[in-house]
Amino acid sequence: MTAPVKLHYVEQGQGNPVILLHGFPFDHTIWQAQVDALSDHCRLILPDLRGHGQSPAPDGIYTMDELAGDVIALMDDLHIQRAVWIGHSMGGYILMAALRLAPERISGIGLVATQASADSEERRAGRLAAAEKALQEGGAPVAQMMIKALFAPGFDLISPPAQRIADLISRTAWTGLAGSQRGMAARPDSIETLRGVRVPAVVIAGANDSIIPLDGAQQMAQAIPGARLVEIADAGHLLMLEQPEAVSAALRSFTERL
Repeated sequence: MTAPVKLHYVEQGQGNPVILLHGFPFDHTIWQAQVDALSDHCRLILPDLRGHGQSPAPDGIYTMDELAGDVIALMDDLHIQRAVWIGHSMGGYILMAALRLAPERISGIGLVATQASADSEERRAGRLAAAEKALQEGGAPVAQMMIKALFAPGFDLISPPAQRIADLISRTAWTGLAGSQRGMAARPDSIETLRGVRVPAVVIAGANDSIIPLDGAQQMAQAIPGARLVEIADAGHLLMLEQPEAVSAALRSFTERL
């Protein structure tokens, strides 16, 4: 593993520490609606992950273990011994890596539009091809390729939220795009890791997610002892933007019980 990267982060609210991990290839701002809903009772920590937003974007493969190590180092800097970790998509992969590396640092988990299974050979090949494209052409082609799949069918792709996401992807460092794709392609299956979870857990999924179908969420919820599964209607992969009130309500219900 490489040395941890010092992450840019935003902190808001007071109470039980909760770390919100964004997915690929976004930044901490995708959680804004949830910040508004949770900051009255949680100390929210929102990092930009390695290669994203305002955090450094070194060259190389970003393994999920390394990305988890970055977050643990941030906890150390903030003198946070344990926190609730909530991860969207790639953020969920990082959360599961942290469960293997340092379960004692995690007091609860939220898995949002993510999955425990490793990539299929076809999906892995697609990620590696996308990494090469990002290295050669930058973020704009990646945005064009991803934007339709990120939202549920019928979502207005010229709406301000969709255009903001397209712009965000376009501005993501090419090293961050490539490093993250390569790291996700190499991640292991995490079902056995989830079976060992002994902290409160919620699994949240969009009913119309075409990137990570609902059965992936069902598999995780079945694996985690006592986990609650929340299905968000009329939502795709970016459910926190498509149905912000429903996602915020699910996370608030979870965090208020901790």
